[in-house]
Formats: sequence, structure tokens, C-alpha cells
Amino acid sequence: MLRSTMVASVIAATAGFGSPLMAQMGGGGAELHMTGLEGPVGLEVDNRARAWLSQMGALVAPGNGSVSWFYVGQKTLNPFIENYPIAINPNNGEGAGVHHVTIDNVGNLLLAVGGPPATPQWGGVIQYSTIPSVAEAGPYPPCTSAPCGAPVMNVFPTGSFALGAGGPDTNVYSVAEDPFGNLFVADAGANMVIKVDTTGTNSVFATFPSIPNPAGGAASESVPTRIIHVPNDGQPGSMAFIMVELTGFPFIAGNSRIWGIANDGTTSVIVTGATTLVDCELDTDGTLLVCSAGSFDLNNGIFSPGTGSIDRVDLTTGAITQVMGGLWLPTGIEVIDGMIYFCTFYEGSMYRFDPTPCVVPCPADLDGNGTVDGADLTLFLGSWGVCP
Repeated sequence: MLRSTMVASVIAATAGFGSPLMAQMGGGGAELHMTGLEGPVGLEVDNRARAWLSQMGALVAPGNGSVSWFYVGQKTLNPFIENYPIAINPNNGEGAGVHHVTIDNVGNLLLAVGGPPATPQWGGVIQYSTIPSVAEAGPYPPCTSAPCGAPVMNVFPTGSFALGAGGPDTNVYSVAEDPFGNLFVADAGANMVIKVDTTGTNSVFATFPSIPNPAGGAASESVPTRIIHVPNDGQPGSMAFIMVELTGFPFIAGNSRIWGIANDGTTSVIVTGATTLVDCELDTDGTLLVCSAGSFDLNNGIFSPGTGSIDRVDLTTGAITQVMGGLWLPTGIEVIDGMIYFCTFYEGSMYRFDPTPCVVPCPADLDGNGTVDGADLTLFLGSWGVCP
């Protein structure tokens, strides 16, 4: 079960976004791109140079979850969907609603919408048209049950199916698509991935076991969060998806796993030793960028400010290297034009930074070996009086 909606439910219910508790933590040295967001979760760029941002909103009925878009390089949000409701789980008080966004194979928007048992019809995926004439005519009202009006194209409910398939709960968190148009839905409450084929038929694609507690206590649930599709040769046993997990309470450091899922649904742990993962994105070099929520404060019931990070994972060796630390629950990570964009959920901001350090060579190091020595002097004297 998603003992959270990344635990932001607790924060929003007790303090509210914008309270002193939500004071800005900063982006760890990254450039501040946007402020004033409410629970940003997902960020995806499309093929029209637009970035799509999903925001869960505060845990206040009837809810103000939203999806907006902006042109890459600009800072003006254009509203697309507004006032999406929050569903409250009567068993544990968690909130669920707008979660991750994905751009499908033809450029439509796929919105993952969480929903606990009281309102399982909200759990699933909604497909929206994003053609310019439609996107620019927003904002639109939310879609809470089919049929829905424009710009909704399809609704794929999976919450009720997850419960019927034995899931202890349901909280749809993200969705990926394969090249054939099948959807793969990560349900953080049911601890499973549900396949929605092109006919709209649901089936259990993969399940994920609980994680033993290294201290000998109760095991933690898997809590799958972000699932992404990766290019492959299409063979049944080839890895087609990468999925990261948050894990359940008590969110033990180093207990999260990164999973590989093959085309036939076979699962394998490809990286261990990660901590509270809530998002991931493949970088251009083939490494995996992940967002760690950081350490959980048992006394205050939140992820501790300044303990979140963006890490780089070598999927071949399993090595995890911190790219940026000191964050407060980073999520919505996306690589756009070589820049890494990310949001901070509690703080409600968006940042970006260039992960490539700028190295300026020393002008006197003529041979480029990193030192200024006699060899450089020889090169200088040898070119004395010579004009190119």
C-alpha cells in the first residue's frame, strides 16, 4: 500500500501547502524554474516542445488536482485539467488522485489516477488528446467516471480489477505503454502491474513480494511507484520495463529495489540498496536517474526535509551515485535538452540543472595534459613568429 500518496496526505491534511512547515528547502544548487505548485508529481515532455505537469493538490475536499503544460524554456503554466478530486481511503486516511503523466506513442497524454477502495472507479488511466487546438482550449473539468467530455479519449479503470485480483488496496500511480499500444499500470496499493491490452481487457502482469526487514521486524510492502518502458528486441524474455519502488512503512534506508520486467511479465531485481524511490528516467547515456524521497521522520510522519536526492544508477553494475542532494521529496524528473528538470513535492517548486560540469581548460596548458610544464613552453617557443 502506498503509505503516503508519498505521505503528502499527512502534510496537507495537518498543515496545508503554503504553511510554515512548507518553507522552501531549495533545489540543492539547481536553478529555480517555477514556484507556487501544489504537490507536483509527474513531468513529461512531448514531441511539440511542451512539458506536461501533474499536481495532486492539497488534501482538502473536494480537491484541486490538476494537469498543466508549458513550452520548454518558458515558465508560464497553461491549465489543462483543473479541480480533480481527492479520494480518501477510509482505512488509513491516505489521499489519492492525480499522479504521474506519460506521453503515449502518438502524443496523447496518459494520466494515472489513484483511488482507494471507497472510490475504486477513480483508479486507472485516462487518455487525453493534446493536439494544440484542444490543449489551448483548456482548462477542462476532471473526469471521475466514464463517459467524460472532451478532451477525454479513453478511460481505462483498473482499481476495481486490482481489488478483485487480490490486491489489498488500490492506488494507481503511473503507467507505461509498449510499442503495440498495451498499457502497463503500476498500482502502489495492490503491489502489482496491471496490463490493459488494446481491447481494454485487464490482467495481472506482474506482482512484487514484500521486502524483509534487515532489523528483523515486519516486512515492508513493495509499493511500486514509477514504471517506464525501455527499448528492446521484443523477445518474451527481454527486459521491456524498469520499475522502482518506494517500499512501505517504515521506509527503511537501502531497502528499495529497482526491477526489470520482461515482455512476458517475468520480474527480476536488477539493483538493490536504493532508498524510497518515487520516480525514474533514463538518461541519454543509458544510466537511470532516480528520485529518492529520503529518510522518513517517524515522529512527524513525513519524509525529512533536505534528505531527498537525485541519484544516477548504472544498470550494468548496480552502482548508485548521488547527483544532487539536500532536497525535500524530489519527483517529476525529466531530461529535456540535456537539462535535468525535477520538482519538489512538499515545497511545490520546479528546478533544472545541467548535469555536465563545465570544464574550462587552462590557456597555458598547450598540450592539454592538465599541467603547465616545459613541454608547453617548448610548444610555445616552437610557434613563435609563426602565423597560421
